Amino acid sequence: MAETGSGKSTQIPAYLEEGNKKIRSSSSSTINSSTLSSYARSICVTQPRRVAAITVATRVAQERGCVLGTTVGYRVRFDDCSHPRKTKILYATDGMLLREAMGDPLLSRYGVVVLDESHERSLQTDILVSKAEEWKLPRLKVVVMSATLQISTFQSFFPESCSTIQIPGRLFPVQSVYTTDYQDDYIDSALSTALQIHYETDIEDGGDILVFLPGQEEIEDLNQLLKRHLEEDQKGVMICVLYAALPPEVQMLAFAPKPKGCSRKIILATNIAETSVTLDGIRYVVDCGKHKIRDFSNSTGMESLTVQDISKAQAAQRMGRAGRVSAGICFRLYTEDAFDSMAETAVPEISRVNLAQVILMLKGMGVFDPLQFDYLTKPSAASIRRACQNLFALGALTENMELSNHGKKMARLPVDPIYAHLLLHSPKYGCTHEMLTAVAMLSAENVLFRPGGGGGDQGSGSLTHKAAQAHRRFASWEGDLPTLLNIYESWRKEAIYAPTKRGGSKSWCARNFVSGRSLARAYSVRQQLSTICNNSLDKSGLGMDVSVSCGEDTVSFLKCACAGLFLQAAARMPSTNEASDGGKRGNSGRLYSSRGRYKTKVGGEVASIHPTSTLFGRNPAPKTLVYTELLVTKKTYLRGVTQIREEWLVEVAPDFFK
Repeated sequence: MAETGSGKSTQIPAYLEEGNKKIRSSSSSTINSSTLSSYARSICVTQPRRVAAITVATRVAQERGCVLGTTVGYRVRFDDCSHPRKTKILYATDGMLLREAMGDPLLSRYGVVVLDESHERSLQTDILVSKAEEWKLPRLKVVVMSATLQISTFQSFFPESCSTIQIPGRLFPVQSVYTTDYQDDYIDSALSTALQIHYETDIEDGGDILVFLPGQEEIEDLNQLLKRHLEEDQKGVMICVLYAALPPEVQMLAFAPKPKGCSRKIILATNIAETSVTLDGIRYVVDCGKHKIRDFSNSTGMESLTVQDISKAQAAQRMGRAGRVSAGICFRLYTEDAFDSMAETAVPEISRVNLAQVILMLKGMGVFDPLQFDYLTKPSAASIRRACQNLFALGALTENMELSNHGKKMARLPVDPIYAHLLLHSPKYGCTHEMLTAVAMLSAENVLFRPGGGGGDQGSGSLTHKAAQAHRRFASWEGDLPTLLNIYESWRKEAIYAPTKRGGSKSWCARNFVSGRSLARAYSVRQQLSTICNNSLDKSGLGMDVSVSCGEDTVSFLKCACAGLFLQAAARMPSTNEASDGGKRGNSGRLYSSRGRYKTKVGGEVASIHPTSTLFGRNPAPKTLVYTELLVTKKTYLRGVTQIREEWLVEVAPDFFK
């Protein structure tokens, strides 16, 4: 354990590599060849988030005076900035190391594996810790690292081989300040606190402000409010936003030095800034005490996104963002009694998410019975059974719960099992070319840029209105998957090869309110998926012809979407009024009419089409559709929706819908 700000993420891997380098260069005859070979291997440091892996790798490369991607590199999903022989310190997301372990269960490339920020108990980190029991080899050392770790949990899991080192290291003291009363509106409280800090402290001292909020919507709202209140003082203040859905180049603005003429940064962030990232200059932290968390219901198969209280460990991490360059203050927008009532640590992710992808990975690593696997924290038997049932329905598991040939192919694709299943069905419907694009665009996320903020101008001349007008040209009557195809193909034909003097891709994306970085990422993802699909089976590929296209045959594409997403189908409920439906109530407790609502085929949940969908508000609304995500916020929504025909479900999955 090492305190926040002690340099554990950047310095310990560097110290380990320096020690390895000295041993490698030593001519001492006391070192045997097997030990020497372990010091010749690389060091892998895992991070739970891609932004942390990239920024920490960049920082370490700068400190060591090397080009990123040589001695120091990073590897995140669909972005590999490393060299197979030169890279000695590799920062990777935990999911990437877990996928590497599928092909090389003993991780022969590495001499040391550092599992950083293990207190977060991410799904992949927990599985890696569990697999570490199998890595008890003289050549491989496993380091579990965090600032707020529950040591007892790990000591009991490794009773004989666990040594503990505690490192102090906070550079400057940080004072915690609590509210005297409960705050009903944490956005208003955050606004008042940020403005008070700004106007009552010396801006020339350069003390930047970091505000933690639950999600993108709250960040955009506070961003608009701050801009409005600081309108006259805008020149001296730079407001940055930081959340996972942002393109990486926009995220990096929060980490960049203040531009000339700017005296203070106000950074609005989700828990993405909670661990492993260093935001230079932060002196004041404003913590609303909330975060958004995903929960998965085994009974309904429904994923919910709700705002909940953080844990004490998370509060400590947030406070630790200050106190790195000078003494700091953490303004906690909750009472001290509320802090005392918080859980010590967050609920491990493995206890609250869909386990289908993990079960598929465990099967790929040779684990026959996931129920008997030695988990750090064992998930419920119901969660494991639900995941196995879904994988069986997709054809990934046989009746004997062994990995089928289809399942082995699914495991080779670095995407969600549902998307892998969708892609593997494309040859049957002659639309592999189109489905590669659709899956790549779904993996890229947030392709369309929608200027946000609840307080923003919504008039005809506003950016919000202009974005909606620009997006209309891509919209497909059939739904979101064909719309994503239209966006990608338009970009490919009109912009990707356009000369720079005419504006090129950047200008095209700006005009159409499309994220250029997301499209570039989709292009990269598509290239990598195409390579895996096109390679022969003996080269760890799938032996598919990626050039097969359905052209203008939309029905084939929609049938393929139906075949791939049949577990996520929904039918429109008949239109009724409140009187005739017996006063049925929604999740909010209010009476509603079933007009425009859908019931999922699996789980029987009632939901509405998400407002960002191209099918939102369509008249007439589609009778049957498939979706890529079912989400519960204040309401239950279907996202990534595409129109299908009811009779296709029996045709593509007769055993399931018979």
